[in-house]
Amino acid sequence: MATPAATCGQRGARATAGALLRTLAPDFLRSIGTLHLNGNLGMSSAPAHATPARSFHGSKSSPLSCTVASIAPSDPSTPTAAAAAAPPLAYELVEPPAGTPGAAEAPTAIILHGLMGSGRNWRTFAKSLATVTAAAGHPWRFALVDHIWHGKTNGELQHRAARNPSLPLRSYTGEEDTDDAHANEAVQLAAVAVAKVVQHIGHHHSSGGYPAAILGHSLGGKIALRYLKIAAATAGAAETGTRESAAVPLQTWSLDSVPTPLGPNDDPHDVDRVLHVIRALPRTFASRDALKTALAAEQGANQFSKDLVDWLGSNLVPKDPALGPTSPLTWVFDVDGASALYASYKRDDHSLDLMLNPPIGREVHVVRAAKSTRWPEDLVEQLRTRAEEGGTLRYHVLPDAGHWLHVDNPGGLRDIIAPELIRLSGLLQERRQ
Repeated sequence: MATPAATCGQRGARATAGALLRTLAPDFLRSIGTLHLNGNLGMSSAPAHATPARSFHGSKSSPLSCTVASIAPSDPSTPTAAAAAAPPLAYELVEPPAGTPGAAEAPTAIILHGLMGSGRNWRTFAKSLATVTAAAGHPWRFALVDHIWHGKTNGELQHRAARNPSLPLRSYTGEEDTDDAHANEAVQLAAVAVAKVVQHIGHHHSSGGYPAAILGHSLGGKIALRYLKIAAATAGAAETGTRESAAVPLQTWSLDSVPTPLGPNDDPHDVDRVLHVIRALPRTFASRDALKTALAAEQGANQFSKDLVDWLGSNLVPKDPALGPTSPLTWVFDVDGASALYASYKRDDHSLDLMLNPPIGREVHVVRAAKSTRWPEDLVEQLRTRAEEGGTLRYHVLPDAGHWLHVDNPGGLRDIIAPELIRLSGLLQERRQ
């Protein structure tokens, strides 16, 4: 059994619940319904007894830009309808267990993976969350999104060019702190892509609803917070009629993602070294054992740990699935794209301010893995103090876990997240009644 998790900032939960409800847009609250693909994608509405997981890989969407614009509902009678309605990023849905009462009205949460991973890394954990929240009478469904240059967003050749920014990116100057100055920052591009897939999910919700929560691990945590910044900014601009609004999540979760920049030579998890070694290797391998052999030859005496090598091997996928087990293997991520994202992650200086000053009525939950080695004590104290002030920042500590917290202590992480999602679902249900 997982060790109970320590949580700071609980005193303000009830006090902010009313404020949270008051800030919810009625259209958003009316929209919480069943998430499905409609006839525009050639599929029927999903019943309440949906299968536990579905994958949506979509077809071509418009190229990424830094304008957050709605994806207009398409007319199924037009030849381009299916392409227009396709997800801008690949994602998989984890549904509430079959037969769950109220599953059709379950809100949706987005889960964003870390660097060099994919949404499937979080499938087991998402199923556990779906089971626990459903058992409490507040079911949720989860969309496991593959970032740009990752997973099926990168792997599906027919959609690769439309879904992923061209590489190399224009160099970042940082001369101004404006949207334009960050236009080609990889984290910004990833967050804009998430904004588009959030809108896609909303438009293909039975009642036009949008995900109510977003959870991001490591790199995914910084992307989630950058998306929160985009959504809050466009919501403000929409009030003046100058911009289309993005959906502002009611809860944003940053899972063991240190919110401050890293120095150019800082590499706490050996990510730069891993990327350097991978760039020197072939892009395809006959087998996972062939990868292990290549890694050993490239590193010489400075070997990666067995766990890291095994994890890297888990990110190899068939280059040509039609060939079955005879297909050579290739990376599930684009090596250059992953490098661009990590460089942007290291420079990112937006996250801490968003943690300390969430948009009005929105909650930010920070989960630190107790065994994670990257959290400076002064930063920990700053977050803990702000959380104890009773605002909408929540600070949680997950014991018995390092950076891979959903693997090291999945039960403890579930016990932190599930009650908060259940509470949010209850608020949404009250507003609908």
